[in-house]
Amino acid sequence: MGGVDYYELLEVKPGASQAEIKSAHRSLVKVLHPDAGGSQIMFRLVQEAYETLSDPAKRAAYDRRRSLGVPEQRRPRPPTPPEWEAWEEFQEEAARAEREERPPEPPPEPAGFPSGLRAIPTDSIPWWQRVNPDSKVHWRPGFGWAQRWFFTVAAVWTALLAATVVPMLAGGFSLVAVVMIVPVAYVAVTIAGKATPKFLAVITYIWAAGMAALGVYALASGALSGIAVLLLAAGVFALPPLGRWYLSSRVTERIFTHEFRTFNLFGAPGTRLLPSEDEPVKDCTRSEWMTLDLLSGYLGQIPAARIFHGLAWPGSSRAEVDHAVLCGRKLLLIESKMWPAGHYTSDGDGGLLRDGESFDGGSLRLNRTVAAYQMLLPKVQVEGIVLVHTPEPGLVTCRMPETMPLEVVSPETFVCHVGGRLANEPAVIERDVFLTLLDQVKA
Repeated sequence: MGGVDYYELLEVKPGASQAEIKSAHRSLVKVLHPDAGGSQIMFRLVQEAYETLSDPAKRAAYDRRRSLGVPEQRRPRPPTPPEWEAWEEFQEEAARAEREERPPEPPPEPAGFPSGLRAIPTDSIPWWQRVNPDSKVHWRPGFGWAQRWFFTVAAVWTALLAATVVPMLAGGFSLVAVVMIVPVAYVAVTIAGKATPKFLAVITYIWAAGMAALGVYALASGALSGIAVLLLAAGVFALPPLGRWYLSSRVTERIFTHEFRTFNLFGAPGTRLLPSEDEPVKDCTRSEWMTLDLLSGYLGQIPAARIFHGLAWPGSSRAEVDHAVLCGRKLLLIESKMWPAGHYTSDGDGGLLRDGESFDGGSLRLNRTVAAYQMLLPKVQVEGIVLVHTPEPGLVTCRMPETMPLEVVSPETFVCHVGGRLANEPAVIERDVFLTLLDQVKA
């Protein structure tokens, strides 16, 4: 994925040995593996970095690309179908261009599009001059929240530890000063940002169990200090899962800084996964490429808009959703169509009629997709858009039954009206919603 420095991701120097790379990879995998509560997309990114740097040939090629860099360009245009092989280079170029600090400037006037999409004059777009592509986007939860929570809990735990240990030392429990090394060492290793060894976690659990037994004994003897000891033991029991959560959140935020916070285009249109192998088939239609140009050329100017291509149904491995746009608390699921001029209706089951006769231009399943994604992402409002391109100039009208709450729009209506709704959304991105969508990208 473009925009990430693999050496920075693994926290190793460019001249690191294979042993150092393997050790760094192993430490990250421990905290980012989905079974340990990590994100699947982050885990895949770390795996991609390790596979590149652990292979001498791939590493040499990566080092050459890394040393050369890419030419400066403000907003690179997505590739046309013959340029598919350069898609990764396009992603890297786009990420670098977005990271450049530039003074605010009005969005550029879109020029001609390689897909054949007709440009829409910006003076006819009501919201065009209101948006600033370089304005700040707020992520929720904000970055650094995991560190703040962890250090807050650690501070409370330290105060409780001191309040418990000091009376015990005064009462003659000199051995406590030695056994306190275990939880203190665990906290220190975690704060240092390293994956804690399993044996240290096991020793911490054993220590907590021993402290719990000591607390029960103190209460049985009539000492109220046993309550504080039990609370301390409970806090130590929580240390290993809290430490894993802290390390995973810390790595996730670092990856976000490099990869996702400055890039707004993810996936590629028209990609399907073969049922027997994990290789994409490039069967993109012209309408999908025209929609890609429309989204990146116009909606891409909205700071909080994140554009996805080639999404799967929840629980599926096949890319069956053409496009999606996340902005604020709205998610647009978009189906691209190439229809000739005419009046279109639906029979309610997804079948299409053109001027009263059966039309073979493809069925509409978007209403079921909208319902599935609304269940997957209850935090956002999911809307279905059928974006209709015409091979020749002409009028397309459509009437959908109430059982299919979809908007059928032309490119001009989509940019002016639907884009206006997104431009009015707050410049906020819910991080869990974004990651869920990113995990659905199968391109």
